[in-house]
Amino acid sequence: MFESREELIAAAIYDRNINDGTKHMIANGIQTTCYVCKNIMGNASAMGIPKLKAFDTACRFSFIMNEILTKTIDENSFSQIIYDEVSTGHGRPIIHYRRGDAIFHIKKESNPNKLPKGAKYRREEAKGNGQILLFPEFEVTSPAHMVVTFNHQGFQLKFIQIGMIDPTYERWLFRDDLLPYIQSDTVETMQKEYGAPLEQQAMEQIKKDFRLEMRR
Repeated sequence: MFESREELIAAAIYDRNINDGTKHMIANGIQTTCYVCKNIMGNASAMGIPKLKAFDTACRFSFIMNEILTKTIDENSFSQIIYDEVSTGHGRPIIHYRRGDAIFHIKKESNPNKLPKGAKYRREEAKGNGQILLFPEFEVTSPAHMVVTFNHQGFQLKFIQIGMIDPTYERWLFRDDLLPYIQSDTVETMQKEYGAPLEQQAMEQIKKDFRLEMRR
């Protein structure tokens, strides 16, 4: 099957901006988050705290994930990745990560083949890619927007991928599987350096909330 012109351009933009270090950072960060959340749930269960209470209090996956990724970036300036908190107009802000002329954010999704839910800001970002895809030979005036999607079952990862969506928000133009970029040694280090403090903070909050509930 032959790629369309847009698909070839999207792949070229990806190759030019998303290096192996970035792929490792994303994959290792999400894998570390799975381990952190699994440990929080296990520790709470061992203490007799109801599973639902532990999940509601501690396992805000996106918060923990972004904490781990931003700390990784802050302490590894060689990654050449920057990040910014962006308001979507409603709900919680999201974190935009940028390397070179590519920006991406991270979204949990059920199926790797389906596009992420078409929130207004996500559709606008995809629409903005249209100019880049039409005139790739000209100097970049705005970055290309991509999306990382992932899913897990019981904190066991099922997939991680990064891709670029067409301007009409109808299909993926390009996707890359990031599961092969998980490095067990790096994940272990990230869990010790960044994950352990988050686990401790979460457990202290769970115990505090649980004690308050029991007193009522």
